Amino acid sequence: MEQNFSLMAQSRANYFTAGSPVQFVRVELLKGDVNGEIAVCLTFKNISPETMTGLVIHFKCKDPTGRILCEDDFYYEQLEARPGEMFGSDDAVYVSDTSVASVEIEQDRAFLNGRGVDLRGYKRVRLPAPRVLPGSIARALQSATNNPALTCVPQDTQYGWFCACGAFHPNEENAQVCSECGGDRGYIKSSLTRLLEQARQAAERQQREINAVVDPQAAAAATAAAAQQAINHQEEQAPAAPYYPPQQPAPQPAPYAPQQAAPALDAEAERVQRYAPQGRLFEEETGEYTDEYSEESEDGTRTFDTEETGEYTDEYTAERPARRGRYADEEEENEEDVVAERIIRLAPPITGVICALIVAVSLIYHFVIA
Repeated sequence: MEQNFSLMAQSRANYFTAGSPVQFVRVELLKGDVNGEIAVCLTFKNISPETMTGLVIHFKCKDPTGRILCEDDFYYEQLEARPGEMFGSDDAVYVSDTSVASVEIEQDRAFLNGRGVDLRGYKRVRLPAPRVLPGSIARALQSATNNPALTCVPQDTQYGWFCACGAFHPNEENAQVCSECGGDRGYIKSSLTRLLEQARQAAERQQREINAVVDPQAAAAATAAAAQQAINHQEEQAPAAPYYPPQQPAPQPAPYAPQQAAPALDAEAERVQRYAPQGRLFEEETGEYTDEYSEESEDGTRTFDTEETGEYTDEYTAERPARRGRYADEEEENEEDVVAERIIRLAPPITGVICALIVAVSLIYHFVIA
């Protein structure tokens, strides 16, 4: 009874045979719809410049535990595979009722236009795994090239190039068009480059918009920078006002008061103001003077010696020379001080004598002359 097989799994070859005219492409596992048997199918490609008429291989099929399920030779006969053409996907090399996990292939012999070529001396080279494109970029590339098979990053290696469909093309093939998806190598690469540049620009633009709207730190930094710039501009335009500490009120201007003429001073007051410019007066009885600005002593006074010595004691001005006279000059003594002192000293007795003479003259005039 015939049954149909549907694709259950497939895997690309992770190596190629350098220098060989035939390239192993992929392995496929097909499942029958009647009894569930697993059919193993292998795909090869003719990369030589001649038509391939036959191929002999040796294969091993293993289960998930690594146990060999089948090991045998398989002959592909009556082929007419032209250069770049693939074959073998319709022929099952092994049918199993158990799961097949892996298949190993060794090339034995190829026939090119009836001429046999030994393939056992060619070395196998391991290939890197194709890099898968992000979903959005893959869909954009498929739409731009109208090729739904493009899902990988096209890349070049020292042994050949990978198409965006994942197919590897060795240098021996010398092809610019993928034999599996039909895509042009140069066109696919240029289309992907353009799409990646557009995606990069869109991502940068979106990131700038997000930063401008969402990022509070960036917004705060921009606001602070603008405020600082405004402050700097204001400082350049106008001078800064004087600063007063918060706890001290700014000084207020004094109210206007018309100036009045100073009252005339009598001779005594003028002399006091002249010889005592700091408001210090000596007391005649004790020889002490008061100083309303002094805070050195508890009673606010300083001691002054009697006139006989002409000396005074002051713990803060002990090195200053002694001064004479009733009104002490803070700066220096001059001849006027000496004259004033003599006048003050002689004035009382002279005044008394004059008054006695006046009284005597008055009595004589009243009692004798009158």
